[in-house]
Amino acid sequence: MKKAVYKTNINCGMCLSTVTPFLDQAQSVSHWAVDLSSKDRLLTVQGDNLNAEEVIGLVEKAGFKAEKKSSILGKLF
Repeated sequence: MKKAVYKTNINCGMCLSTVTPFLDQAQSVSHWAVDLSSKDRLLTVQGDNLNAEEVIGLVEKAGFKAEKKSSILGKLF
């Protein structure tokens, strides 16, 4: 399973409810979460076949911005 982190401008519960249907439809994402307490509003996604372009595109389609911060390969605990 892969894990990737994106810096976003998703900053509140309403923003989360707006982006949820977009990220929930992503074929390459099995789980995602946004840390609203982080100044970078970090979006963490997990999946077997993560596709950064797909994730960024879906976030942008929802009206927000996303920039890939890092990619971590390997098994997650």
